[in-house]
Amino acid sequence: MEYSKIDKLNVNPSLLGFGCMRFPKKEDGTIDEVEAERMLDHAIESGVTYIDTAYPYHDGESEPFVGRVLKKYKREDFYLATKLPMFKIDSLEQAKEIFEEQMKRLDVDYVDFYLLHALNKDTWKKVIDLNIIPYCEELKKQGRIKNFGFSFHDDYEVFEEIIQAYPWDFCQIQYNYVDREEQAGDKGYALAEKLGIPLIIMEPIKGGSLAVLPNDLADKLKQHAPNQSISSWALRWVASHSNVKVILSGMSTFDQVVDNVKTFANFKCLTIEE
Repeated sequence: MEYSKIDKLNVNPSLLGFGCMRFPKKEDGTIDEVEAERMLDHAIESGVTYIDTAYPYHDGESEPFVGRVLKKYKREDFYLATKLPMFKIDSLEQAKEIFEEQMKRLDVDYVDFYLLHALNKDTWKKVIDLNIIPYCEELKKQGRIKNFGFSFHDDYEVFEEIIQAYPWDFCQIQYNYVDREEQAGDKGYALAEKLGIPLIIMEPIKGGSLAVLPNDLADKLKQHAPNQSISSWALRWVASHSNVKVILSGMSTFDQVVDNVKTFANFKCLTIEE
């Protein structure tokens, strides 16, 4: 497994992170816990150390399920990330209540990476008006969160404002080889790098759409590397950027876990030709 070195935070997470928002489901819509646990176990046993969940994932069931599975492992052997849902919060007291609920759901004493979830222009205003940042700074002083950042969904101009407003430990953006001018995009990547803020990447395969390409495009990739999956190209494109420290994949089948582990077990950056 390929690992990143984040000197600023003194951590070395796996370059592949497990995104826990697309677990397989049973017919009633709940998480297929047996299969999802098998997937998480295989990822962790293969060297994945970054596990990413959030308060609303799977209608609130992702955090408690992930917390139960991770009890099998030593706490120091993985990095746990979760998020404060600013889109649900209208007061500082509510933010405090949700954080305490998250700690109980996950059944942990601390979270390694804590994010303000899916910031945009409106939720960023709430962050400021409700004094959320000072609260999270206090949590960090207490050791209940180790690293403090945000995830982002809006235009570049909003990203520019948010990332320059505070010395974030890290931030999480959508980035892939198609959406280079969407949301933060190339300009956001460059600005984060300039500011020395490590990046966590979501949607590297664009919600799965870059795993299946039109035949004329897929054939070119298969001719070059017949043993590589189409999705591996998207992952390797993102991972070839030096300031990308974790790439989240919202895996929903066991085969996807196996394939992604294969990509990062013998990781190679894209060549100029590729």
